[in-house]
Amino acid sequence: MTPVRAWRRAALVAGCLVPMLASTAAVAAPSELSAFDAVNQFIGTELDQTQNKSNDAYGNTFPGATVPFGMVQLSPTTYKEGNAGVGEKGGYEYTADLIRGFGMTRYDGTGCTGRYGGYEFPTIPYAGALTGGVLPSSPATNIKDYYLKFSHANEVSQPGYYGVDLDNDVKTELTATSRTGVSRFDFPKSGDSTLILDTSGPNNRTFGSEVTIDPQTRTVSGWMYGVDVCDNGNYYKAYFSTTYDHDFASYGTWTDEALTPGSTHAIKSTTDVGVDYRHDTGAWLTFKQGSKVVAKTGFSYTSVENAALNRDTEVGHDGFNDVKNDAKKLWKNALGTVDADGGSAEQRTKFYTALYHAFLNPTPRDDVNGQYVGYDDKLYTLAKGHHFYKNINFPGTGWDGYRSQVQLVALTFPQVANDINRSIVALTQQTGGWAPGVSRMQGDNLQVILATLDDMGATDYDRAAALASMKATQVLPATTTKRTDGYQYFATGMIENRKGDFATSRTLEYSADDFAIAQLADRLGDKPAYDFFMARAQNWMNVFDPETQHIRPRERTGFDRSFDLRVRDDSAGRGQFNQSTGYQYGWNVPQNLSTLIAKRGGVAKATAELDVLMAQLDAGAYTQTGNYLSNQAPFGTPWVYNWLQAPAKATDVLYRAVSEMYDTTPTGLPGNDDTGSLSAWYVFANLGFYPAIYGTGDLVISAPMFDKIVIDPIGGSAKIKINAKGTATGARYVNALKVDGKSRTASWLDSSVVRKGGTLDFTMKSTVGTWGTGTADIPPSYTDGADAMNNVGTTPDGQGNLGSMDLSDWSLSRNALAAAGARPGAQLPLAGTGTVFTWPAAEPGKPDNWLPHGQRVEFDNVAASTVSFLGLATNGPSAGTATVQYTDGTTQQVPVSFGDWAGTAPAGNTALVTVAGRNNVNGTAGDGTFRVFATQPVALDPAKVVDAVTLPQGSDKGMMHIFDVAVS
Repeated sequence: MTPVRAWRRAALVAGCLVPMLASTAAVAAPSELSAFDAVNQFIGTELDQTQNKSNDAYGNTFPGATVPFGMVQLSPTTYKEGNAGVGEKGGYEYTADLIRGFGMTRYDGTGCTGRYGGYEFPTIPYAGALTGGVLPSSPATNIKDYYLKFSHANEVSQPGYYGVDLDNDVKTELTATSRTGVSRFDFPKSGDSTLILDTSGPNNRTFGSEVTIDPQTRTVSGWMYGVDVCDNGNYYKAYFSTTYDHDFASYGTWTDEALTPGSTHAIKSTTDVGVDYRHDTGAWLTFKQGSKVVAKTGFSYTSVENAALNRDTEVGHDGFNDVKNDAKKLWKNALGTVDADGGSAEQRTKFYTALYHAFLNPTPRDDVNGQYVGYDDKLYTLAKGHHFYKNINFPGTGWDGYRSQVQLVALTFPQVANDINRSIVALTQQTGGWAPGVSRMQGDNLQVILATLDDMGATDYDRAAALASMKATQVLPATTTKRTDGYQYFATGMIENRKGDFATSRTLEYSADDFAIAQLADRLGDKPAYDFFMARAQNWMNVFDPETQHIRPRERTGFDRSFDLRVRDDSAGRGQFNQSTGYQYGWNVPQNLSTLIAKRGGVAKATAELDVLMAQLDAGAYTQTGNYLSNQAPFGTPWVYNWLQAPAKATDVLYRAVSEMYDTTPTGLPGNDDTGSLSAWYVFANLGFYPAIYGTGDLVISAPMFDKIVIDPIGGSAKIKINAKGTATGARYVNALKVDGKSRTASWLDSSVVRKGGTLDFTMKSTVGTWGTGTADIPPSYTDGADAMNNVGTTPDGQGNLGSMDLSDWSLSRNALAAAGARPGAQLPLAGTGTVFTWPAAEPGKPDNWLPHGQRVEFDNVAASTVSFLGLATNGPSAGTATVQYTDGTTQQVPVSFGDWAGTAPAGNTALVTVAGRNNVNGTAGDGTFRVFATQPVALDPAKVVDAVTLPQGSDKGMMHIFDVAVS
């Protein structure tokens, strides 16, 4: 358990909060509402059925008992007759009037409707009559008979505690330590007192379970084998061991229809993961009439023995109230890491509830003895003082968490951030890859998480091993990567639209992943890796259409300019943008926004387009020009205004978002919280800065929403003090900033403030000033690699998986090229012109040509009379316009056109290299004759000196490939 640190301020409002339906002003005056009492666990528990925007307008949060980053999240799960999309939510849905039981774990905010995972080993307190000590019907077929009526008026909750007076007159209370749930059931004086243990009753399918009753020690234990969140193939086992403080009056078990009183054991199990054994096995326990039963349930992913050890170590002889009070202290400690002064009661409630939700994940998978079962199903033991986090954002890739939640953890719990990175490295060592089993979301974003946390100071892990794994797995032949279509992306620098599965946004995600790898390589001094992955970090340019000036789906024959960027899918139903429209994802180049803005037509045009996006902040992803800020992909869009020299516009958007999209009602979260990422975004919006350049710890500034904020991390010394006097009275705009006493006009901070701490003194005004609006004030854009070769088009015979010239998995044979004179580094003269090309010297599997998107080819001040290009087109012909740049600042446009590599030389081309056959990804060779062409030299101004040649911004029809540019 985390050591308890004294709470800074006395809590002036005692007791528990009931569900808040509007403002919390009636609970306490603004200055009196402490962080602990401001938490309202019911925010985000109700599905807003009036909205239809792609994902549910449903936080899928829950009231329950847990501690910060606790393995156990003991909580009720609800049910409601009628619409299964509402009533059978896999957690707690506020409009429901039935509780299915009280389960051991939860996933905060998951979005897989009906497949939310968690909720292992639910207990149902049953006060109905038993006949001969036997339940009236088998829960295997009649589980709904035992659901519990309840009313919100009879619920109470606070961090670390949940209680409800059920309609059957059983008062149920829950509290927890990290790995142990403690429940108290106060049965009515009349009627039976029974606990039903639905051993095989989690949210998702189960394939086996076992339960054993030991009346002598008043202990029940068991396990279940099932499938994790989203039911996409990640299987696991969980174990429990529960002790009770009352003797059993009677007991029994069930298996399917059979109810067996007096039985102490039941099991049903298979290795067939195509079945569903939910509710098929379990047990019941009866106690003396009117008993007040305390159950202490140890939980483990390792063994029943470890579950018992967790319970005995963390709880031991402590009573319910002892555990509850300890949990309260831990939460006061955690919420105290961000001390925000002032604010209205509603503002404080929204802020501290969001902070609470952000601290629910990740959860440990190790037991008190340090043991845990790894991704390879082997038993490991951790060094003392560390944790193994197995659910670093539930979809497995980190898609949701890398944009907000992990950065907030790094600011407040740096030791947790370190263990996240340790856990990620362990994952790569146990699986050889960067995603645990089957991953639902696109991208290898655990690499972004690791690199981001590393820059924020979480370096107490094997950094060299992490980088080595990235270098080994994220390269051709793409046999160890977990990136879908990794081969095509690694070889061609893009994913064509016909692949579907959100092909275009995956290109953007993979580019961000590669940027993160490059940043880690740079910090570790590995320049070759930095150069290689920074070149790939610019692959987003391959799906930027220079004609329409938008990121859009690209086909092997050109950009799909008929694609409606207001949607996610094309006319064939092939997904192009994950959970977002093309307009929303069109800003998702956090590593190089200045270049994106320039390509979109400059600051004025990009600002007008971003204004259109922000006209609606949460429009959803169905035929929309507006934004979707309740979903992760557009999280960074408000701060794009900082790159547009208009940080005040970011402030305006954020003030609109926190007031229009969030409130203190059960529908107060506008979307799935996704392990706290939405809540963490809300916290950053209030703090006044955001980690917008994923892969780094750089913070982009908007404006604080409290007069004073102190971030005081647990387990770290990097305290950040934020002073923004006047904010509470309407001064929302930053007019000046001092960082540790020094004036700063730049609208961003580098990661050193996270690692070392500092004091930020803002001068706030109610009117917009000039702060942050200069061209030198914008946050950084990382442009390294933008001019590098970006296509691997040649491969050794039999190794066609080391490259692809086109998007149909064919490449030129390096063996045949060498036989034709095109050996690596060879000189290739163009007869009668004085032009000599140099064949690329790239090693196999490394880029050897340009897919042009405006790369700059330096010429080191060469006097020349002509320029010519060596290349070809796939699915051609293909044409574009290059630009010669002279040292005097003038330019000359040069048309560039290539014929198809499988055809003869068209007018203006000379077949400089001709080979027979080509290589396929499957290791075979194909027939045919293929050519590399030289363009007819174009005359240059002989009185001028060539500084550089800029390749075409794009090409029409097919895909252009350029191997060299030569002047004579």
